Amino acid sequence: MLEHATITLKKTSKRQPISKLKGMKKINFILGLILLIGCKSCDKENEDVTFKLKNGSYMGSFNYDNNNLWESFKIQKDSFVELASGGVLFQKFPVYCLTKGTYEIIDDSIYFKKIQVAQPPNGNIDDYPREYLLMGSYFIEEYSDSSIVFSRIAINGSQMYDLNLYYETK
Repeated sequence: MLEHATITLKKTSKRQPISKLKGMKKINFILGLILLIGCKSCDKENEDVTFKLKNGSYMGSFNYDNNNLWESFKIQKDSFVELASGGVLFQKFPVYCLTKGTYEIIDDSIYFKKIQVAQPPNGNIDDYPREYLLMGSYFIEEYSDSSIVFSRIAINGSQMYDLNLYYETK
């Protein structure tokens, strides 16, 4: 004899009242919006930070390929021009040409652009070894309001410029 047993399952619902769900959606939306705005403002803060060197003459050294040469350039706003030393024995010019153009410092890099020959007059940039030209991008090793050290890896090893503000102009 088999008996019939009736089992009644109690349905449990995990549904919450609609008003509570709407409130949670609003809170999630507001939290997401705050997070998004916070991330966007962080991005703006961390976007390319530009700096300018003080206007004036910078002097120091250029080290590359076992050469330790005198280096000097003049900064005026966003332009630069390399200068001959006027008597220092080991310098870039006349063996290598001196350049002029524009510069830009963004975050931890300095970029030299729109490069032309400064010395010798009427020189052709293609007549000189490109790795000795002050052009392209360099990593800034040290930077203050009166000095800058920047470097990059070139064909024959590391290039390093170590320059101090010698004379400030307005």
